[in-house]
Amino acid sequence: MTLRRRCNKREFLRLFGGVGLLSAAGCAADADASIAAPRTALTDEPIRIGIEGIEPQSALTVRATARSRNGTDWEARARYDVSDDGTVSVPGQAPVDGTYEGVDPMGLFWSMRPADADPDRPLPPEVRFVPDEAGYDVDLTAEVDGETVAESTTTRRLYDPAIERRTVDHDGIVGEFFAPPGDEPAPAVVHLHGAGGRPHVATGKLLASRGIATLTLQYFGDPEPIPDALVEVPVEYVETAMTWLRERSRVAGPDVGLFGFSRGGELALLLGSRSGDVGAIVGWVPSGIVWEGLGPGRTPAGTSAWSIDGNPVPFLELADADPGTPPTPGLPYFEPALSAAGDDELAAATIPVEEAEAPILLVSATDDRRWPSTALSDRVVDRLDARGYPHGYRHDSHDGAGHYVRFPYLPTAGTAKDAYNVYGGSREANARANADAWFETLSFLEGALGG
Repeated sequence: MTLRRRCNKREFLRLFGGVGLLSAAGCAADADASIAAPRTALTDEPIRIGIEGIEPQSALTVRATARSRNGTDWEARARYDVSDDGTVSVPGQAPVDGTYEGVDPMGLFWSMRPADADPDRPLPPEVRFVPDEAGYDVDLTAEVDGETVAESTTTRRLYDPAIERRTVDHDGIVGEFFAPPGDEPAPAVVHLHGAGGRPHVATGKLLASRGIATLTLQYFGDPEPIPDALVEVPVEYVETAMTWLRERSRVAGPDVGLFGFSRGGELALLLGSRSGDVGAIVGWVPSGIVWEGLGPGRTPAGTSAWSIDGNPVPFLELADADPGTPPTPGLPYFEPALSAAGDDELAAATIPVEEAEAPILLVSATDDRRWPSTALSDRVVDRLDARGYPHGYRHDSHDGAGHYVRFPYLPTAGTAKDAYNVYGGSREANARANADAWFETLSFLEGALGG
């Protein structure tokens, strides 16, 4: 087959890139075949990939390959019909076959699976794509009739290397502070992790890369002096951390935001309901009800997850459940308890969200298998509706997605469960939720905090 270039290369590159564009010719075919893609971009940035110099109306297969931190190669592929001018536009064309369907500019990224895995069988629960700390390379290969005609590599950076990172040195506060590049004050948030007990440092780095100073706060676990488990964690501890954050020269105050994931979303709503200095509240897969804490081994603690002035916050007890052998869902602990609770119990455990003085964004997932985040978020909205909440609020419910919401475009294979927990969701729904939730959150925080 003779490969012919059917469009002006300069025009093609103008359409598919800009500063940092990489165009690599084929290694074994006509030198006119090439892939245009950015050399590097932040991991949350959708990119444009184009291929030119291909025989018109032929079939072109594009493969994207990346290596997980454990050394496993992951791969996605898509087969496209080549246009009459000999080009393929990945952002604007639906593949006729491949690891994803429909028009999706980033389908080659989130649809990766381990290269040696059987595509017709589910992945083992311990398999998940974990990039290196700074980022990862994606090798792009274009093939015609099984022959490589062009290659290129684009790097996905997990954060801007120019961000500032500082370990919090204030007595009693455990966390990492990330500030955007430069010297100017920026809007700021405290990010609150979930029941896993580990701060979401990668999220903090990416938020800082996008102009939002972030304190990723740890509120239980190692080290001292924070509680060992999710048991009567003092709300005042987070308030002290918020005060510390406001006092940073890199923070544009006086209000800071709260951004919580799962149990951290529950905590964010609780904190927001008692502080007038919160400028925005974001809860990803959160709860507007205070639940029982979790002791060692994440077993029901018999008391609240939170305390105020040394007293446990009223809470709803988890159901007595035996979910079986791991990996297991968490719903059996929550849904029966919610259904069986009396009006007085619910009233006592419900967070008075209407007492907050900030806009609120809630993100839930309809196939959340850890707890019923959509129903729990709906209860927050119903309460705000009933009381005429004067600040903006919204609830984005993501159909078919699971509990494991994170920033966009990382491979979603393996995010439905791990070795211990079932999170829910399909690869496609989780990918959509990751992108939509992330960009909506950025827009919300920038609008609420003046970014």
